[in-house]
Amino acid sequence: MARVYLAEKAGPGGFLTESALKVVKRKAGKRSEFVHLLTREAIIGGQLRHPNIVATRDFDQVDGHYYIDMEYVEGRTLEELMRVAKKGDGFPPILALDLVRQLCRGLAYAHAMCDRDGRPLDIIHRDIKPGNIMVSTHGVAKITDFGIAKAAVETGVVTATNVVRGTPLYMSPEQATGQPLDRRSDLFSVGLILFEMLTGKRLFEMKDIVSTMESIARAEIGDAPQKLDAIVPGLGPVFRRLMALHPAARHRDGEELGRDIADLTNRLADAKDLDAETAALASLRKLSTDADARPVQGHRQPAPTLPDSMPRADISLTNLDRIDASNASDYLPADSLEPMPELGPDGEETIPYLDPVIRRTGLNLKAVLDSVADGDSASDDE
Repeated sequence: MARVYLAEKAGPGGFLTESALKVVKRKAGKRSEFVHLLTREAIIGGQLRHPNIVATRDFDQVDGHYYIDMEYVEGRTLEELMRVAKKGDGFPPILALDLVRQLCRGLAYAHAMCDRDGRPLDIIHRDIKPGNIMVSTHGVAKITDFGIAKAAVETGVVTATNVVRGTPLYMSPEQATGQPLDRRSDLFSVGLILFEMLTGKRLFEMKDIVSTMESIARAEIGDAPQKLDAIVPGLGPVFRRLMALHPAARHRDGEELGRDIADLTNRLADAKDLDAETAALASLRKLSTDADARPVQGHRQPAPTLPDSMPRADISLTNLDRIDASNASDYLPADSLEPMPELGPDGEETIPYLDPVIRRTGLNLKAVLDSVADGDSASDDE
């Protein structure tokens, strides 16, 4: 539906800056529901200014071609780093903790964001996953892709409960069952990423989507805390709280979780007589070197950055509004044959890119779990 280019903006005296230019395919740009999702991403992203969030600089359209101008992050996605780590010596614990601490900072900022009148925006990302986290060459983690985020801002799109959005492997129980979400849903996703970084395994992954979502909905973590304790002493209790079935039992916000992670990081560094920041950066450099030595075949580098081997779009952002459609189309990929997302019968958007079975599964899981809960309550009453 869209492609990201590495664009250059030139100025007087040799001035040059780079941007990640997300250009929407022409047919996708004609679909109002997709434009609504893109508009939401731009509106929410445009209000966020934090070092751990990819900056949105501009949103506009040229002769019907919509684009978002984003900060270019020189680095890799966390997904790629994790894949390389699984093929090598594993993900360094000191780096994993450092990245999670940064994610907590970015999410704490986004979750607490208010508009100009001081009203909470109630931003929830809803799709925190390794592919939506960039890690710069300097070790800075940045959250990206607020395309399906929920916020109390007017974007022309109606958000609703009982509509499942997100990536199944990193959903919270309430997200998998289509329940109302708050900031603690994003933190649950962070916990799943932390577990995968440290163990190389996905906590709730099953043989199919339905089984995976059922596993998430029950939030039965088994001996996961003990496994993490063996890797990072003291992490078990923190993880158990983070993975609680009921949001009220989890950390209140990213700041509270971040403090726990920072404490664990310092204790781990002290035990190994390391400087945490230096050790994390050294670990990142080694992973990046391994990634260069063992490039992943058949996997396209996700947005918002592109490998240096890919061609750069010869588009000057300063003159973008004067490029006609015939020129702009030279940089647009062939239109995808994949079906576009549709609006439901009530005018609400459906999930933008996931299998339709996910929405049905979420609603069915809610009904099953509600019946189980009712049965438990009846037993208690007796």
